[in-house]
Amino acid sequence: MRQEDISGFNDSFERYKDRITNFSNEFEFGLFIYITRRSLPFIALILVLSGLSAFLYLRYTTPIYQATATLQLEKSDKANQILNVDQYLEDNELSSDIELLRSRFLLLKTMRGMDLGVRYFEKGRVRGSDHYKKSGYTVENVAIADSSSALNSLFFVRFQTPRSFYIQRDEIEYGPFRSDEAVDLGDIKFSLTPFWQNAFSTGNDYVRYFRLNSLEDLSNEFLPDLKAVVLNSTAKTIQLSCENANPQLARDLVMQHAFTFLEFDKERKKESAEKILDFIENQLDTVAFNLHNAEFLLNSFKQEHRLSNLSDATLIYMDRLTDYENDLVDLELQRSVLVEVKKVSELDPEDVDVYNLIALLAGTQYENTLSGLLVELNSLLKQKEEQFYRVTENSEDAKALDYRIGIQKKLILESVNSLENKISSKYDIISSKTDQIEGAFRNIPAQELEFARYQRLFDINEKYYTILLEKKIEYRISKAGFVTDNKILEPSRTPRVPISPIPNVTYTGLIGFGVILGLLFVIARYLLHNNITSLNEVAKLSNASIGVLGMIPKYKDNIPVSQLIIDKKSKSLIAESFRSIRTNLQFVDNTPGPKTLAITSTISSEGKTFVAINLAGIIAISGKRVIILDLDMRRPKIHKGFGVPNDRGMSTILIGKDSYKDCINKSTIENLHFITAGPIPPNPSELVITKEMEDFIAILKTEYDMIVIDNPPVGLVTDGIQSIQNADYPVYIFRADFSKKHFVQNVDRLINENGIKKLSIILNSVDVDRNKYGYYYGYGYGYGYGYGGGYDNGYYNQESRKAVGLWKKFKSLWN
Repeated sequence: MRQEDISGFNDSFERYKDRITNFSNEFEFGLFIYITRRSLPFIALILVLSGLSAFLYLRYTTPIYQATATLQLEKSDKANQILNVDQYLEDNELSSDIELLRSRFLLLKTMRGMDLGVRYFEKGRVRGSDHYKKSGYTVENVAIADSSSALNSLFFVRFQTPRSFYIQRDEIEYGPFRSDEAVDLGDIKFSLTPFWQNAFSTGNDYVRYFRLNSLEDLSNEFLPDLKAVVLNSTAKTIQLSCENANPQLARDLVMQHAFTFLEFDKERKKESAEKILDFIENQLDTVAFNLHNAEFLLNSFKQEHRLSNLSDATLIYMDRLTDYENDLVDLELQRSVLVEVKKVSELDPEDVDVYNLIALLAGTQYENTLSGLLVELNSLLKQKEEQFYRVTENSEDAKALDYRIGIQKKLILESVNSLENKISSKYDIISSKTDQIEGAFRNIPAQELEFARYQRLFDINEKYYTILLEKKIEYRISKAGFVTDNKILEPSRTPRVPISPIPNVTYTGLIGFGVILGLLFVIARYLLHNNITSLNEVAKLSNASIGVLGMIPKYKDNIPVSQLIIDKKSKSLIAESFRSIRTNLQFVDNTPGPKTLAITSTISSEGKTFVAINLAGIIAISGKRVIILDLDMRRPKIHKGFGVPNDRGMSTILIGKDSYKDCINKSTIENLHFITAGPIPPNPSELVITKEMEDFIAILKTEYDMIVIDNPPVGLVTDGIQSIQNADYPVYIFRADFSKKHFVQNVDRLINENGIKKLSIILNSVDVDRNKYGYYYGYGYGYGYGYGGGYDNGYYNQESRKAVGLWKKFKSLWN
């Protein structure tokens, strides 16, 4: 970054810092108020645009409605309360139900229950509308030959008459068709039946259209709009909501989704219960068959060998052997359960019925060991099912979840294998003891021993059969006593007021944004303000002792060129300001004799020519002979101010072409003469600094009391510096709200370097209305003259008495 850039940045920073630090100062506060006033049109424009933006946003933004319904999930277990039987049916947590309500799986079931295969719309000029249940016609008997081209296509309908219509698809028109005939478009066939014949307007515009949707497309559209949250975990209440541009569709979707959930929850528990009962029934059939065979063999043996009672030894043998056989039966049952768990766990994850496995483990000693692992496996499978709708099968998340499912299945299989090994070991021990007992009683008669075996087989099957019957009865009682009391606590109603956009919030937000933007604009304009606005600023920025002649109020009307106006409105504020400057000239030099008054500025458009003409005029009115010389030969304006040609003047006088007497022009004011600049010369600087110029000024002093010289801007060229140095009244012009603050450095340079100690300043184009806002221009230095904003002591602004239109008042705020 260049050194001058850094220096400029530091100067700007210090200026902003000084502004903020001195904001409480009366001057700075007045400046802020004035800038705020000047910014009112922009702020008003921002507020109008903000209000208009809010109106257009509300007008053309599709409103969104929200329908809600409240569900309460309860259960009633009367069997457990009255008979104290175990509860075998699953009891889901609220979190599981919330995930189910949010799932695509349940939404697809909901879509099947709604008539959304064909959706009806109407095209608007800016936005369209969904004509759910308000289309005026229905599309029926749809037969799709090619779903890839037919689904999601837009079919526009134009009714020629209430009973005939045209179809447009992909800019191709088909028809006309009658409502009682089938429409065949190649890849799709359907029939269209109007039922609101009086609601149709005929014409050539295709504004109504319908679209065929697949279940996947519908779920993709509505899934983000469906939300389910827990309202009260203690009361087990859930709020189900749906947001949609069609309030009726939002209401119907919420209610259908709620009914689908309740029905699915009921069917899910019913299906789980039926599977467990089927398993018990199958086992009962097998055990009953084995029991019948054992009973038949026992009776046949008794009849064949005519045996009825066993000896005491036999009874002892039977008691011991029966105990061991019972243990073996229990181990067989446990092994069969583990085998079932192992078979199901080895299946594909999508075929695993975890709730059936949990029901099989109910009442066994391994229920606590395996149920937790199975529940965790079920949770992972649900996560995988939900994940397929968000990521691909080969994504890192899917692979990680598959890895966790594999680990969980491995844990289950290892647990089952461990338990199975324990059962096998225990079974071998008991079998060994059984063989020992049988070996100890080999001397018992063969008939009695065989009879004991038949009896033992019968008792084992009978006990197993009895256990299964008890479980069946308990489960049926539990199923009958466990009543699902899930219900819709508060059904959804068709919303009337949209949730977005909200008019009050929209207007408040955008208008508030406009106010903030306007305030930021005012602050930025205040901080970036770099124009001279008061004489106080000039004194503060200057490093020299600058004299002040006065200020000239801003002229209310536009002045195309510098003109003489003090003779037209002699009692105006601007005329009085020039009189004050004329009076203050005596504090600069009050010696007798003719004087020269040289006027300059930093750049063009600061009003030096305007000041020169009117100050010369006000001096001439006082009775003195005054002549104005236009030495700004590069951009002459004196001739424009008086409305005369510029074919001869100072340039032709100094080169000796014309006599000065021939170039003197008279104005409308007596004693006020002027000489124009003449044709623009190629060397204006050389002409101005010649001895002929000094001699010419000396000649004019013999004929006039005051010579007013309009010099070129010294900030652009140096032509006028010699004239300023030789003048009795050197005057420097600043224009309020136009001249930059660094222009003051030019004044310091003229005073300190060029030795122009008498140099005085005039602040031109001052807005005196600022005093109304506490923004003053007063000063207490220089030549001791100052004023506020009012000239009410006999003088007034003549324009203020004229009626001013509202548009002119508004427009004046920019000035």
